[in-house]
Amino acid sequence: MEYTSETIDSTTGEVVQASIGSWITVTEYGETKGVGRKQVRDVLSRLGILQDETEDHTPKQASFAERNLITRRRLTTKAVRSGLGKRLFSVVGHPFDVISPKGQAWVDQRWADTVQTIKTDITSSPVAVAAQVALGEFMVGRRLSLDPEGQVRWLLDHFPDVAQADMSRITGASTRMVSHYVGNRTDQISKAQARMRVTLKGRLRMSYEPDMVDIIC
Repeated sequence: MEYTSETIDSTTGEVVQASIGSWITVTEYGETKGVGRKQVRDVLSRLGILQDETEDHTPKQASFAERNLITRRRLTTKAVRSGLGKRLFSVVGHPFDVISPKGQAWVDQRWADTVQTIKTDITSSPVAVAAQVALGEFMVGRRLSLDPEGQVRWLLDHFPDVAQADMSRITGASTRMVSHYVGNRTDQISKAQARMRVTLKGRLRMSYEPDMVDIIC
């Protein structure tokens, strides 16, 4: 998308528009590199210009189990201040980010090295390699894609021995968010197990009323 700035000509009083270059979305930038939505965000997160942000869209009266949390990777404040991009909202209120020409050039200089670093980090662990391949195959067969938290939970269910640092590299989520997702899952499992114990204990209770028993001799 071509962006312009507007200034007022002090002589004529007319509004003058000047081009400030082509700003493209994160996904569009990934297309210039021949990669999809996930991989471009993985690389930009590794470069430190994207970060995980969680929005709570849970209705006020909803229970804990009905929480609706949406995690997006957005440009960091530092990246915006450095002129690498902007955080915007669509006309219907959906958030999205665009990368400036300066930002595109900045990432271009670091892209190849970062991609290679991510590959090297993952391939150093055979378990992480197997987990990444299995997760990729699972994602292909799904009608809807998993968000980063869903991917971490899947890895915990199927590859519990994968280190959190490797989960971060595989999913693109920051190590802090991976730790947060792991903690959420542990808490939910503990609460579910506690509810099951209470339910089972209640079902095992029996009342004995001898007056209600007829014994035929």
